[in-house]
Formats: sequence, C-alpha cells, structure tokens
Amino acid sequence: MKPISCKQFLFSAALFILAFSLSAQTIEAEQDTTLEEITVTAFRSPYNVLNTPAPINLILPEQLQTGDALTPVEALNQIPGVLMHHGTLNTNRLTIRGIGSRTPYGTNKIKAYFGEIPLTTGDGETTLEDLENSAIQRVELIKGPSSSLYGAGLAGVILFHPKTVVKDFVQNQATVGSFGTIKNTLSAGVNAGKLKVFALGSYLNSEGYRDNNTTNRGNVFLNNTWNFSEKTRLQVLINGTTMKAYIPSSLNKETFENSPQSAAGNWESIRGYEQYSKAQMGISLNRYTEREGKITVALVGNLKKLEERRPFNFLKESSDYLAWRAEAQKIIAIKQTRLIFTSGFEMYRENFDWQTIDNDSKDLLSDNTEKRQYENLFIQMESNIRDKFFLSLGVNGNLTRFIYTDHFQKDGDQSGKRDYKPVISPRIGANFLVHENHSVFANLSHGFSTPSFEETLLPEGQVNPEIKPETGWSFEIGVRSQIASRLQFSASYYRIYIENLLVARRTGEDAYIGVNAGQSVHPGVEVELNWKAITLHGNTLLNLRGNATFANYHFSDFVDLGIDYSGNLLPGTAKTLLLFSAQLYPFKNFSVNTWYHYTDKMPVNDANSHFSDAFGITSLEVKYNSNRGRLNIGIKGGIQNIFDVHYASMLAVNAPSFGGNPPRYYYPGNPRNFYVSILLGLIEKELH
Repeated sequence: MKPISCKQFLFSAALFILAFSLSAQTIEAEQDTTLEEITVTAFRSPYNVLNTPAPINLILPEQLQTGDALTPVEALNQIPGVLMHHGTLNTNRLTIRGIGSRTPYGTNKIKAYFGEIPLTTGDGETTLEDLENSAIQRVELIKGPSSSLYGAGLAGVILFHPKTVVKDFVQNQATVGSFGTIKNTLSAGVNAGKLKVFALGSYLNSEGYRDNNTTNRGNVFLNNTWNFSEKTRLQVLINGTTMKAYIPSSLNKETFENSPQSAAGNWESIRGYEQYSKAQMGISLNRYTEREGKITVALVGNLKKLEERRPFNFLKESSDYLAWRAEAQKIIAIKQTRLIFTSGFEMYRENFDWQTIDNDSKDLLSDNTEKRQYENLFIQMESNIRDKFFLSLGVNGNLTRFIYTDHFQKDGDQSGKRDYKPVISPRIGANFLVHENHSVFANLSHGFSTPSFEETLLPEGQVNPEIKPETGWSFEIGVRSQIASRLQFSASYYRIYIENLLVARRTGEDAYIGVNAGQSVHPGVEVELNWKAITLHGNTLLNLRGNATFANYHFSDFVDLGIDYSGNLLPGTAKTLLLFSAQLYPFKNFSVNTWYHYTDKMPVNDANSHFSDAFGITSLEVKYNSNRGRLNIGIKGGIQNIFDVHYASMLAVNAPSFGGNPPRYYYPGNPRNFYVSILLGLIEKELH
C-alpha cells in the first residue's frame, strides 16, 4: 500500500478534529508547556527556551509516553533534525542532522548521559534502546557539536534526566500489544524529607513482527537523593538491564517487498541472537557555595557482559569502565550583569575484552583486549546583560588514546596503540531578546568524533597510525517567538562542515575498516510550531503541533577506492522530515492524540544507485486519566500505522553483497498494530 499524502492526512485530520470539537461538552484544563515555562539546564545554568543561546530541544513526560512507549525511539523521532532508524527493539541508529547516518548497525558520534552516568562507550558507541521511559523525567537534546562541556559529540548531546520524587506513590502500568507484546512496569517513590527514593522495575517480552524476532528485556532502576543541608546534596543512581533478543537482520529488496515478515536466511538458520547484562552506578555530590556558586563531583562505573550468535562466528564481550567528573561554578554579579564561570574535567577509563569462536569446531578465532582512555578539560563563561542579551563562550581540550593487545597470535601479534593529538574545540552562542516574547540566536561550535575500534585497524589487523578523528564546524542562526501565549514558533538555518570523513569500508559480512576519505556538508532548515488552536474559558480544547526539516546532506569531496562520490547524498538521510500532531481534550479526563510522521526517500549506498521509498505513518491514541481520591487510574489504547503502510524503518547502509547474493539494505517496519495500557496508582499518605 502506498503511503497517504500530506494533503489526504490533513484533510482527514481536519474532519476528525471538527467532529470532536462540535461534540465537546466539558473541558478539563490541561498542563501547558509554553516557552516561558520550560527551563533547560544543559549548559549548567538555567535558561528558559526563549533565551537559550544554543540549538536545544526538550522531550517532556507526555511525549515520552506517546504510543506504546516500549523504548525512547518514538519520542526522539518527534524532534526536528533527528531521525531514529528503528530496525528491531535492540537494533537502532540515531542520526542528528545527518551525522552518524553511515554507522553500520548502531549509534555513534553523539554523547549521551543518564544523570551523571555516561551512556557512550570509550569509542563513541551509544545504546539508547535499553532506557526505560518511565524512569526519565525529561530529555534535553543539544543539536550539533557541544564539546565545550561534554567532549567528543560531533552530532550532539542527549541528556536524560532521571525521574525524582515529589510525593509518596506506588503505581503499576501494564501494556499489551500486537505481536505478542507484553510489558509491565512497577514503580514507587518515597519522599521522607531529606531522603527521596525512586525505584522502578520493568519487564518486556515481544515475539516481534518478523521471524526470529523474540525480545526479552528487564530493567531495574533506583534514584536516591539525600539532602544533608540546604546547600549539600548526595545522589546515587543504579541502573541494571538484562536482555536477550533474537536477530532477524536486514533483507534484500525482493524479500523486503514480498515477504517482509521473514528473517534473513543465514540468521534464522542458526537462531542468531544477542544476550547481555549490564549494571551502571553513579554517585554525585553537589555543594552550593556562597553567591549561588556550585561544586559537583561525580564517580560512575559500568559492567557489561555480552554474547552474540552470528552466522559467521560466536562473539563474547566483557567491558567495564570507571569515570570521574568534577565541575566548579562561580557567579559574579556586576549591577544588572551576571558572569557565570564553569570549569572542570572528565576522565574515562574502559577495559574492553572480546573473543570470536568458530560456530562448528568451537575453536578460538580471536582474543583481544583494548584499553580506552580519554580526558576532557573544559571552561565556559556565560553572561546576561539586562536580561536582553545572553552570551555563552566555552572551550574543551580532549586527549584520547587506545591500547590494543592481541592475545591470539597464531596469525601474528597485531598489538599496538593509538594516541590521538589533542583536540581543542571552542564554542560561542548568543541570544538576543528583541521583545519579551521574540528572540534571535546564533551558535558557532567545533566538534569531533574518534574512530571506533574497528575503524582504527588495517585489513591485516594492525592498528592504523594514520587514522584521524572526524572534525567539524557548525554554524546556526534562528528565531524563537511566542504570540499571545497561544502560538509558539521557532525556525533556524544551520550548516555543518565535516572533515576527515570516516568511511566504514567493508571487508567481510561483519568486518570493516575505517579510512579518512573526504568531506561532507550538512545544510538544513528546521521549523517548529505549537498552536493552541481552540480554547474555551482559558482552557485548551485543541492543540496542534508540527515541525519540519528540509536538508541536503551530501559529500562535498569524497573519493573512495578511486570512485568519486562528491555531490552525492549521504546514505541513510532524507531531504524532508515532517511531523504533524493534534491533541484534543473533548471531555473531562479524556484526550485524543493523533500524529503523522513523513520520511522522504533515502539513498541506501554512497553511489546513490538505489533509494528507499518515501513513507508516511499515521497513528492514533485515546487516553483516560483520573484521580479518585488517592487512587490514580490511567487507561490508553492506540493504533500505530493506521493505513498499514509498507516501509523500511531502518537501512543497513552500504550493505555488502557476498556469494552472488543481492545486498540486504532493508529492515521492514511494523505493519498496523495495536496496544492497550492500564495504569493504577496510589499517591501520598496512602502508603503509610
């Protein structure tokens, strides 16, 4: 089935909204999140969105719970400039403004934190699908390089703020969906004055739409905060995940079109899967000093063990890391001007061990250890002048090195080390309030991303001494506006220049090396709109939201193996991304939410010889939420992909072709599917 057009969707949505509006009897006031009310802290100083001197977006709790909410994927895809490729529950790739689109099977070139816990490994890989939405208070996403505080994040930084406790509660949420999906989440919070405890446990099981697609995941999360005094606070975060997910892998064009529920034959024949368990812990101490200054010290650690059965071998991995981060903030007030200085360092030490084993003989094929280490030193200055002009200046210095030890030396000792030259990354951002509800901003920043381990090796296995980190400059200018507290609007133009472009050159079905092969340019325009279209007695009856991304991410100078790809579009990127949503509140405690997400066609390889089809996905959700005394009741149900559109939800860019078989570029998206979720909770003193 072809995707419906934007005109068809908007026409049907308008009729739908009109019918509900005419039938509305009573209206319940809804919590609004206007620009003035939203505070962001990504740069350590509190800003509201209107005066933030940087390109930043927020994801609030209601957005995190949109749809079946099995992972943060749907919520992240609501942000302009962001495209989350979603292959399966355990296979995803996040791209921000086209950066990271050529990573084979995961997410890199971003930095991500869950509270003070780094979610990004020492070589830049980030796994986001393990996060439990119910444990997240909100998400702040900085688009583009943000190295002045966070180091190597060429595409951007994602900050997941863990949920905290306002009052005592206990609640259980159960979700049942298509493809044998069952999820249950039990959470509780205790506010005992100085001590606040939030605890959560969740379990997910899904058979999946495709063959060999079963997923089991369990999460445990604990957030403790202890206020020793008004100026001193200790926070302890503990997060544990266990998962086993079978892998259907990608499909060739013919199988994708005629039998999308199939798994790739070689993966299905061996029942390929990945299974891992990991534990993360973070301890941070915050001390407020005189004149609103602050000192923060954090220590975090991680343990992970993984095994993966693959057609070509069996993989075993284990890793652990320890990281320290310390920041000091000093505030100087001069009449109506405040100067805020933030400085600090971050140190990271990771040990990564892996082995490959022959599936038939069980003989050892490789045995390796890598030590990954980096240090970040940073300083930042922020200033406001008469609350009209906001300025942010920062610089980061990074030193990264890898030490590789080959324990399997039958084919020779490939051990080696790689020390990268220090990278200095500055950033400057400014915001000017033209009027109390209208502002303009500009941002210039430098960023970099180190190669992954595979990209540091030569075809024979030795460490490549010539490989360099990708580096880039980003420039952006934009406007933000709020009109009569009913209409919020923002628009920006950005341009990112990437040098020393890392190319993942395939040398086998699961093997590739990295080379620096050229440059890419990432120009784009992003527009966002939030409109309270219908209000009555000060309450919102209908809220309309929309955003659009118009981009042209392409190679500006790219020659690989003698082939010139200059001018071609980056594979895995779309020229146009659109999102429209309508939230209707027709009766007390009821809401109806519908949204449409359009993704333009995308090239599947560097040569741009093949493209995926454009598609638009429409979904609908009806929700009831009520507090009856101390009892909270929430019921929601929804349909995702209402028009049963056949589409590729993820691309295996530059997929190889072996043995005369066609390349497998496509991960099929889920067809029409349903879910129902029931939440029951007790709040306040009912627990005691």
